[in-house]
Parts: sequence; C-alpha cells; structure tokens
Amino acid sequence: MQYKIKEQFRNIPDEFVTSQMAGQARDLVPADTQVQFSNAREQIRVLTQAVGRMRDISQRMAERSARQANDLLLLGNELSGLSNDTSTVSSWACGNVDKLTSLRQSFRHLPKEFTALQEKLHQQALREEEGVVEKLNFLKDLLSAYKDLCERLEKGVMSDHTRALSKMGSFKKQMMKSTLKGAEANEVDRLESKIIEQESEINTMENRNYFSLHCVHLETQLVHANVEILANLVHTMVSVQIRGHNELAQVWEQVQPMVENMLPISRTSSPASSQPSPASPAFNGT
Repeated sequence: MQYKIKEQFRNIPDEFVTSQMAGQARDLVPADTQVQFSNAREQIRVLTQAVGRMRDISQRMAERSARQANDLLLLGNELSGLSNDTSTVSSWACGNVDKLTSLRQSFRHLPKEFTALQEKLHQQALREEEGVVEKLNFLKDLLSAYKDLCERLEKGVMSDHTRALSKMGSFKKQMMKSTLKGAEANEVDRLESKIIEQESEINTMENRNYFSLHCVHLETQLVHANVEILANLVHTMVSVQIRGHNELAQVWEQVQPMVENMLPISRTSSPASSQPSPASPAFNGT
C-alpha cells in the first residue's frame, strides 16, 4: 500500500515546494527547537504508550460486557429449559417433598428478566465501544502519525542533510589534495564546480530541514491540542459505567422478589430425618 501511495504521488510537489512559508522557515524556527523537540517527543512517546494500553484495557472491558451479556442469555435459556420440563417427579424420588416441581414453576418468569439483563449488557458493551474505545483509537492514530512523522524527519531530511555535509567534506579534501599535487586546471575547475553545486544542495536541504522542524512544531502543538480527548473519554467512561450499573441494578432488583420464595415453606420433617441412619437396625437389616 505504501509503495502504491509513493508511486501515485511521486511527481507531485511536496509541501516545501508549494508552501509560501518555506522561504521563511529559518525565521520560524526558534534557536532551541532541537532541544524542545527532543523533550516533547519523549513526552509524547510516553503518552502514546499509555494511550495504547488504555485502548487495550477499554477494549477488553467492552468485550467482557459482551461476553457477560451472552452468558446471562445462556443462563436464562437453561432456566427456561428447566421450567419447560413437564416430567412427573415421583414420591419415591423426592420423598414426598417435591421441590423440583416448585422450582420449575418459579423459574418460568426468570428467563424474561435474564433476557432484559442481556439487552442491558449488550447496550453497555456498545456504549463502551463507541464512547470510549473509538475515542482512544482516534487519539492513538493521531499519536502514531506523529511518531511516524518524527521517524521520517530523522530518516529523511536530517539524514539527507548529514550525507550532503559528508559529501561536501569529501569534495573539499579532494580539492585540497589536487591543489597540493598541482593538478591540471580542468580537474580543479571540476572540483570547484562540484563544491558550488553541493553548497547549493546543502542550502536547499538546510531550508528543508528548517521547514520540516517548523512543520513538526505545528504537529506537536496539534497533539497537545487534542490531549483534552483524554479528559473527555475518562468522563465518558465514568458516565457509561454509572449508567450501565444503574440499569443492571434496576433489573436485578426486579429479579430479587422472584427468587426469594422459590420454594414453599419447609415441612417440620425432612426426607433426611425419615431415613434410617447407617447405625440403625433398619439400615443393618436386623
């Protein structure tokens, strides 16, 4: 993809060629820009790592809400399956205390409430995804773009400028050697011409370097202008959690009365009390 983009824009002039500010770049760059840029870049690097981790955490929170929604739906389905069981419970199995049938009847109204819980959690997952994760994705993309810009500045303009200076040094050494050896005038003229061309190229690269530093300064300010997104998304996260927990609490409170008296009041004698103990004669067959 990057190769195709480069091919498409290969012959299109870049910002340095088209911008009216390119010629004033030296005046736009403060003397301490390199130091300030280095400090700001480190701060933004730390911020980028933190935002990336926050995005991953928020993504897991949204995924947990979605999984919990699915689990509650499955739990409701199991309760529904038990409530629809119409098989007869014999006195032989229950010892004349049929709790299973009572539970089946009590479970009939619960699946509807668990479906409501599932819907609330599904909405919670959507709010977490759209209100928090997407904002963090936007901020992460912005910070990643800034990181890429800094790397292009280092590997591109600054690196080209360094190579051009090295090349100029090489030409000057050749010129000095040729002069000391008494080389022919044509050779000296050729080296002088190369030095003049290289000086012009270095001047252009220096202007590009200043213009790039000015651009990265503006991009740094853009990053700081968007840092307020962090405050907005933390506020959104708190609001989403409050709303989601309140909605869930309301449904759970509706469920509570349904589960408090699922079984009838126990009889005075329990099946366990009517059974012979292992130490009794009936148990030993005596």
